[in-house]
Amino acid sequence: MFCMGWSRAWLALLLLLWLPLAQAQDDASAAVAVEPALEVTLITVEPGALLAALSATTPSCCARRRATASVTTFGYFDFGQPDFLLRFLRGRMLYQAVALESDSDIAGYLEDGRRVWLQRLRLSPEGARVLAAHLEDHVRPEHRDYRYDYYTINCSTKVRDALDVALGGALKRATEHRSHGWTWRRFTRAYAQGVPWLYLGTDLALGQAVDRPLSIWEEAFIPGELKRQIGELKLDDGEPLVISERVLPEGAANAAPAPTVPDWRAGFAAAGIALAGLLLVLARLAERGGVARWPLAVVGGLLSLLLAAAGTLILGLWVGTDHAAAWRNENLMLLSPSWWLTLPAWLVLLRRDQVGAWVARAAVIGGWLAVAGIALGALLKVFKSFDQANIEWLLLLLPLVLALRYVLVKRCR
Repeated sequence: MFCMGWSRAWLALLLLLWLPLAQAQDDASAAVAVEPALEVTLITVEPGALLAALSATTPSCCARRRATASVTTFGYFDFGQPDFLLRFLRGRMLYQAVALESDSDIAGYLEDGRRVWLQRLRLSPEGARVLAAHLEDHVRPEHRDYRYDYYTINCSTKVRDALDVALGGALKRATEHRSHGWTWRRFTRAYAQGVPWLYLGTDLALGQAVDRPLSIWEEAFIPGELKRQIGELKLDDGEPLVISERVLPEGAANAAPAPTVPDWRAGFAAAGIALAGLLLVLARLAERGGVARWPLAVVGGLLSLLLAAAGTLILGLWVGTDHAAAWRNENLMLLSPSWWLTLPAWLVLLRRDQVGAWVARAAVIGGWLAVAGIALGALLKVFKSFDQANIEWLLLLLPLVLALRYVLVKRCR
């Protein structure tokens, strides 16, 4: 059984419940059992290296009685579950709430060189009891499985919801009608920017749904954002929820860097112009004939293959899976599956200077469909309902698509 989190660095977040031993008091007439006080601490673990984080725990809750501690985490899944691979591909992953030993879990993060923040919370005795019962119920075999969604039902939101139950809804009331203007896409870009393939792949695959401004409540799908929300929350009596905060290991810097998103529009545009220029240069060299056309055929064929495969993947995620974040993806207009029609033409160019017959007709049709799609994608930006944040991809792909179509038309008769 393994656990996974979301983004380039999976964040871990744990909820710690310290349950002291109940004490009994005697008086002259009767023995009265005094309920133990419950001390609640929210623990947030900073991101680790990507590969190391693939097997790291995610948002968790743990309870300690004397020297024995148990951790309840919502971030585990089982490779042995029926149809695991199919569930993963179709966006129907089942995650689990499981109870584990807590101290070794926290120690493991410290051994990895990751900081751990502990926020002691001021919950009422009743709120703490409600929280403990909530966690115990969620690790029962009949309740432990839940359908995972990257943004709306993940390891962090489950902890957020548990805390909100304990607070009588105070956390949601304080955050659901306020917004910082950030979107799911912006958070994804911020946390994925250090891993180029993850940044590009996720941004390309995400559709319109991730571009609406989030409430602060929804931002808590990121453990670090939940930590910040808890730190700012004041209870009905005006007192802060957090009694004290410290960071492990002792002496480590307490501040965590705020997420930022660089503006890559100029870089994407430059890359698109460079690729288009390369194709035009290779096309000019290919006019000499012979082996001079091979670089053009190879580069043009590979680019067409990438565009076709990306468009097909986007279409498949939209119509064939439950990955709701990938639905209604305007990038499908920029990355047309019609590029598959051009691949035979590039293969012919490896052997001949010109492409003819049905291969040429298919390539011309594929190229025109791709140009029509990207033109439509650009024109529809004037309408508010087509507001997907994909201008970077438009700047990259427009010159490339035009150059590919130009070369194909020149080589097909």
